[in-house]
Amino acid sequence: MFLNNLKIAYRNLIRNKGYSFINISGLAIGMACTILLLLWVNHELSYDKFHQKEKQLFQIVNWQTYSGQEYGWPNIPGKLTDALKEKYPEIIRATNYNPWGDNSLFVINGIKNYEEVYHADSDFFQMFSFPLLKGSPESVFKDPFSLVISEKFAHKYFGNEDPIGQVVKFEEKYELTITGVLKDLPSNSTFKFDLIFPYEFKKKIYDGWKHWGNHSYSGYVELDPNADPDAVSEKLRSFYKDHVDEESTERISLFPVSKTHLYSLEGEEFRIKQIRMFLIIALFILLIACFNFMNLSTARAAKRAKEIGLKKAIGSSKSKLIRQFLFESILVSFIAINFAIIIVRLFLPEFNQVLGQKLILNYIDWKFIGIVFSVVIVTGLLAGAYPAFFLTSYRTVDVIKGVTKSGNKGSNFRRILVVFQFTLTVILLISTLVISLQTNFIKNTSTGIDKSNVAFVVLNGNMHSNSDKIKEELSRDPSISSSTLVSHLPIGIYSNGGGYEWNNDENSKDVLVTQLFTDPDFIDVFKTSLLEGRFFSKENVVADTNNIIINETLARMIDKGNVVDNIIKRHEMEARIIGVVKDFNFKSLHQKIEPMVFFSRSYYQFISIRIEPNSNSRALAHIEKVCQKYNPGFPTIINFLEDRYATQYKTEESTIKILKYFTILTIIISCLGLFGLASFMAEARTKEIGIRKVLGAEVHSLIGLFSKDFTKWVLIANIIAFPIAYYAMDFYLSEYAFHINMPWWVFVAVAVMTFAIAICTVSYQSWRSATQNPIESLKYE
Repeated sequence: MFLNNLKIAYRNLIRNKGYSFINISGLAIGMACTILLLLWVNHELSYDKFHQKEKQLFQIVNWQTYSGQEYGWPNIPGKLTDALKEKYPEIIRATNYNPWGDNSLFVINGIKNYEEVYHADSDFFQMFSFPLLKGSPESVFKDPFSLVISEKFAHKYFGNEDPIGQVVKFEEKYELTITGVLKDLPSNSTFKFDLIFPYEFKKKIYDGWKHWGNHSYSGYVELDPNADPDAVSEKLRSFYKDHVDEESTERISLFPVSKTHLYSLEGEEFRIKQIRMFLIIALFILLIACFNFMNLSTARAAKRAKEIGLKKAIGSSKSKLIRQFLFESILVSFIAINFAIIIVRLFLPEFNQVLGQKLILNYIDWKFIGIVFSVVIVTGLLAGAYPAFFLTSYRTVDVIKGVTKSGNKGSNFRRILVVFQFTLTVILLISTLVISLQTNFIKNTSTGIDKSNVAFVVLNGNMHSNSDKIKEELSRDPSISSSTLVSHLPIGIYSNGGGYEWNNDENSKDVLVTQLFTDPDFIDVFKTSLLEGRFFSKENVVADTNNIIINETLARMIDKGNVVDNIIKRHEMEARIIGVVKDFNFKSLHQKIEPMVFFSRSYYQFISIRIEPNSNSRALAHIEKVCQKYNPGFPTIINFLEDRYATQYKTEESTIKILKYFTILTIIISCLGLFGLASFMAEARTKEIGIRKVLGAEVHSLIGLFSKDFTKWVLIANIIAFPIAYYAMDFYLSEYAFHINMPWWVFVAVAVMTFAIAICTVSYQSWRSATQNPIESLKYE
């Protein structure tokens, strides 16, 4: 039976080469797109799922309420994890995990360099499944002055030499001994580190961890398999209340480690929304490809009516015939998947480059096999189900008489499929254009600061304690316009907290305020505008120690005609407002501008430098020379503010590139289906065309006759798609605090585009039929 069905299916494919090519091509492109998108979705959903104790691992989250809205941060006191582990038996292990700094000074195997290093507790490698190539999870952190490095890092500095036991100099003061080599972390890990040392080492050189008010740490716990995370969270809240101020709104809870990649604690769920968007696109493309198959299969029903009638006459049951047609559909799907995999292999490198991933086709991975198998079966059944039931619905008597009354039914169904197919295409086109316009808007909209020609250097090692000298030496070269010391770059700053009080209003303490520490040259470097009062004094910096500057947003909240000289309190501190600066975006354009306070204090991490136009080479050489004076032998890492800003919207840029590619492929699939359907309709109306030509019909009128139906279907598709696309894109834009207005011309452009695509696709077949010799047309059948 199987071989018989296979022979029949093969003969049908060979007999109708043109239609088989269109079906297989459309399905192959649709499947390839679906597989690519599902590979990425599967990778995103697999983050941190490789840990053996994944369901027991939780991050400790600190929640605080400001202005009625709850915010979550992964910042907790350093001593909290130990306290929780001692108090609650449900917590088996606990660890802190934190970066020491972006660029720490290391001397490794005689090489001086900056490296990012992390620290964690001794439980870390027993909680998380990070395989050690050398050393054991229980012993690598026994000595506080130990260091674990990655395989990649070991190869970078030691080549084939065994790094175990090698001594590394850290921050030119401390000697750490390498006790373990870690297998390189997988790409689907939210933990990214090449160097990590014990938290006990930090305790020995830094006392800040002892204070409950120092929220500079991230904490993780491993729960007992039988523990209820919600019940444990409730206990933690009760415990934490005893260690914070009575007025504080702080509370802590547990958040699954496996969800930290997908869900932002601040409520921005762009990653999970991107996954949903790509899944919808994958479904759209696969549906459009399946609709092509269904359309052409039902369109050619009459060609196979006699075959079906004869089989029914000699005793074939309807269920047997349905199985045969579904088998044919799955066979076409199986052939298409092979071409789809070839397409995926060709385009996977480009796909990876756009998304910044390292996705691979692993033919022995059960997940990949599952994805491919699912796509084949789902596509085969989806594409073949209706044609199978439709074709077997013919009555044997009608077929023998040459009457197939279900023609109208099939014709109506084909119209619905074409309309639905183009509806999906129109929605994708509008979405792509709107998202592209919004992406360009956020990339090119002024943030309120001048990012051009601004470089920055992280203050590391001896540079930190000599920051004023570095600034003074930089100013001696004419290529340097000005420089400023800052605690944070004015891009992507996290909100710092609340507790500020003004106008003796207790409610003001609930407002979330961002702090920035800087010096008098901030305005000169970033070209911000001073609206009221003055900025910090260059002549008398000490006098401004208890003075602050605020932004427009905070000034509006204080709500006085002139806020200069007003007093703001926070805990034991009282500060006088001496100036108001014009608002600038210090976060992404997803968020509205929040209140900000500027302090003139020495909590500096960066020096930002404005370079004179056309002086880059000289300025960079001078910056390097000055930095080398204080950290001799270490590389000078100079970055530009514009580059840092560009990374903020990397996800949006990759999304729109993927959308553009797949929208083009969707149009190609739709055109293939339309071309095939137009070919069939032209063939079916061959005699009619011949008669019309004999009666004097012109070629252009015959082309118009053919195109009329298709343009009507496309018009209906646009009418259906417009409101759906409008509401979807309106919701998308509402996720941004700063966004474009919904552009009406996009809908007009897409309508014109889809009409043009439909007419161009159909016109060729119409022209061929219309220009055929009428004698040949009348000899047809």
